[in-house]
Amino acid sequence: MNTVTQEQQENRLLRNTLFVFFASGAASQPLGSFIPFLRETYGFSYDLSGILLSCQSIGNLLAVLAAGFLPVWLGRRKGILITAVWMAAAYLVFASGIGTPALLIAACLMTGVARGGNSNFSNTMISTLPGEKATRGYNLLHGCFAIGALLSPLLLVFCAGRWPGMGWRIMAGLLCLLCVVQLAVYAKMPLPPERAERSLKSVDYSFLKVRQFWLGAAMLLFYISTEYAIVGWLVTYFQDIGALSADYAQMMNSLLWLVIFAGRMVGAAITGKVSRSRILLADGFGLFVFFLVMFFSRTPGPIILGLVGVGFFMATIYPTAFAFGSDCIKGNDLGCSIMIFTGSAGGIITPALVGFVAESAGIRAGMGLIVAYTALLLLSIILSVFSIRPHMNQKGV
Repeated sequence: MNTVTQEQQENRLLRNTLFVFFASGAASQPLGSFIPFLRETYGFSYDLSGILLSCQSIGNLLAVLAAGFLPVWLGRRKGILITAVWMAAAYLVFASGIGTPALLIAACLMTGVARGGNSNFSNTMISTLPGEKATRGYNLLHGCFAIGALLSPLLLVFCAGRWPGMGWRIMAGLLCLLCVVQLAVYAKMPLPPERAERSLKSVDYSFLKVRQFWLGAAMLLFYISTEYAIVGWLVTYFQDIGALSADYAQMMNSLLWLVIFAGRMVGAAITGKVSRSRILLADGFGLFVFFLVMFFSRTPGPIILGLVGVGFFMATIYPTAFAFGSDCIKGNDLGCSIMIFTGSAGGIITPALVGFVAESAGIRAGMGLIVAYTALLLLSIILSVFSIRPHMNQKGV
């Protein structure tokens, strides 16, 4: 009889977690790419489009809150299945072609619920891995998310070109099938041992007193605000200012995620060789500078240069900031939930705020808000790095 070693168990858990997060990236990120099709098909305004994007963030936030407690009451497997199933249901709604605002708002909420459950579960599983394997795992995890996120818009462009008017609905159907496969993997994957006692009294709350935990959450707050706004409005922005054609604007979304994926693979390779503080500072300054380049450009060359820089320096902020804060968690579902919840709060407000400003003052004014968010992100990184520098130097991170 073969005995499964601890390392083999960890590797299988890592492989399964990477796949389910790839599926999450493929299914949760295309909503921004769907917005132009929804606006064309149903005549949605900027502000309603922004509300749809924010509904995903609201669903994400609700699920993150629930995901901290569902494993305590139901166990991890049942908890993730209850939240992840809604992604398949949402894309079934999109594929059906029923375009009432209420139903589409509900579908966007569903994608957010599934995304939040997927994110909390996957990050918690990676936090159970030992030492640098966890830090490397975070970069691989979010690299797989980026692969899914960059492939979806490419497949959407193909489907839209091959079947005009129906392509985006066919894409929604394919994503629905992918989410069904994701559920099957969740049902079979090996999970770390859980506490036998399932009650709130069994949860370790000590992480709430650790400053490093909250500094990591602050970085995530401004990063997710920035990422959601960029990804949600990038395609619409380039189309509406007339800088790029519709197809090229869609390709920019895929290019962004291609660069993010490459950046996260670089992050996984340099883990343990370059300190977290240096990575975070380089990322913060780089993202701010290259977003300004992209924002002020009007021709394809500088736009692509700015976009590549934005994607590369965005790439390792989330995994590095999460690893920074999750040193205090180590498999604590509630700890991961609170950290992701704090980080995701800005994702509710920002896409809708960009939409409302764009409706009243133009899409360029709306995108100008993201400049402020990149500045706040840089400030939070500087504060995080230098406020605990002695502690970081002692640990070599």
